[in-house]
Amino acid sequence: MLIIDEQDFLSIQQLDLENKLFSPTAKLFGQVRFQVNELYRDIQNNLIEAHSAVASSAKQVYDQPLPTLTAWYEQAKNSGTALLNETQTHVLPVYQDMLAKWSTGKAHALQHVRNFWEHPEQTTFTALEPVIRHAAAASAQAGQTVRLFLDNPEQFTAAALAPVTSYLTSFTEDSKVVLINTYHALTDLFDLLTSQPLATLQATYYNTLSALLDVYFNVISSFLTMA
Repeated sequence: MLIIDEQDFLSIQQLDLENKLFSPTAKLFGQVRFQVNELYRDIQNNLIEAHSAVASSAKQVYDQPLPTLTAWYEQAKNSGTALLNETQTHVLPVYQDMLAKWSTGKAHALQHVRNFWEHPEQTTFTALEPVIRHAAAASAQAGQTVRLFLDNPEQFTAAALAPVTSYLTSFTEDSKVVLINTYHALTDLFDLLTSQPLATLQATYYNTLSALLDVYFNVISSFLTMA
């Protein structure tokens, strides 16, 4: 059983360094450099705009101090009024709803305390009733499981372990196939090393480089796609 095709394995192909190493690397550096330049230009433009706005405002205050400051005051007042309206419309109702829920919860808690103080046994039983029902249902289920195990322990154990057994069986079969294929591949490679050691080592070196180039090309291509 030959896993390695001797003729194909020993035929050394020319490494495509231009398309799989140099070209994608140059594209990646070019794209990164372009993005850095774009970021630099954006920062520079924002700083220029901010400086122009500050200079224009300072000149406006110097030329017409009273009208400018009055306009700024009106603008600040309008912004504050809009913020206040927004708060009263959206934020305040949420806050009031939270206060109402907190007050309701506080009232319920106080009511429970009063009920417990006046009728401790009845209040305790009412609070624990759901837990008791759940515990009773769980106990009944556990009792049924124990009865099934006692009536037929072999069938119960087989049914319980069936999913695990099935998974382990499939896993073992897959591992067996992988181990067998690996063994035959190593046997074929050892035979080649015995019969043609120099050619086999050289082919292994070039095939490894070719595989690494493919991995590098795929990684760089994915980076270029995401960028």
